[in-house]
Amino acid sequence: MTGRIKIIRVKSEVVEGRAKKTEEEFYTCWCDVQSLSTTEKYTALQTGLDNVIVFKVRNCSKIEEIRLNLKEFYAEYKATRFKIYDASPMFTDARRVLLKCRVGA
Repeated sequence: MTGRIKIIRVKSEVVEGRAKKTEEEFYTCWCDVQSLSTTEKYTALQTGLDNVIVFKVRNCSKIEEIRLNLKEFYAEYKATRFKIYDASPMFTDARRVLLKCRVGA
C-alpha cells in the first residue's frame, strides 16, 4: 500500500525564559506502508510497543538528517501521528530507508 507521509520537525526554543516548542513541516514524500517481520513483531510486543508500522521511503539528504536526529521528528500518515523510533537503511536496497514508527507522538 502506498501513500504520502509528512515528516514534522519539533524545535524547542527558549522565549522569555520559557521553553516553547514549535512544529514545522520538514518533508513530504511517498512511502510504502509495511508491517514488521514476525521476529520484529514479537520483539516489539515484548518491549511494550503495540501499534507499530513501517514506512519504506527513498533515501535522500533529508532522510539522513532524520536518521541523525530521531527525537526531533515524527511522522504523520492519514491524520495519525507516529513517533519515529528507528530509521535504518534496507540491506537489499541501499536507496531505501525503513522508518519504524509507533502510534502516538
